[in-house]
Amino acid sequence: MTTFPIRITLTDAAVAEIMDAITARSTRLMAGEPDERYGALELRWREIGGMLELARRLEAWRLVRALEAHKDALRRQMDAF
Repeated sequence: MTTFPIRITLTDAAVAEIMDAITARSTRLMAGEPDERYGALELRWREIGGMLELARRLEAWRLVRALEAHKDALRRQMDAF
């Protein structure tokens, strides 16, 4: 059986919409209890890592770059604690 890689092309608008949803979820998680913020940041950082892996396998490079930037921002917030 022959397999073919899945390739998707995301427009800038689609990437922006996806990242808006991801950022909104991250913001909601961090708005929780102050004592739980680091844990929420770490969990979200790991979730973004999974999303990055999927985006790389799909060769959705615009999304990869946006997710990497978001993951870096989460790491900076974690480091600030």
